Amino acid sequence: MDKIKSLHSVSSVYFFILAFAYIVMVLAFRNGFMADFFFALMRILDIPFAFVSLMYGFTTLALQINIGRDEESSLSPWILVVLTICLILFGAVVFVNFAFPSQL
Repeated sequence: MDKIKSLHSVSSVYFFILAFAYIVMVLAFRNGFMADFFFALMRILDIPFAFVSLMYGFTTLALQINIGRDEESSLSPWILVVLTICLILFGAVVFVNFAFPSQL
């Protein structure tokens, strides 16, 4: 359980940094400020942002599912279900990213 807490704290920092950077990039792109540079940066950072977002979401759900259990006992079997759903979502994001590239 300590590993999930550590992963949650690290992924939360990266999630908020990437989310803030992504919002700044979108605003700059929409206003035409260095649009080509920020468009390329958004295309590069979309998969890492999706990965960190799903990792942060998975660890949050895993901590909430395991909230009533002892620290020494095993993890809930529902955590495997949540992990599987997160991996399927990440695979879908990667598939859509490479199968349908942006034409802008």
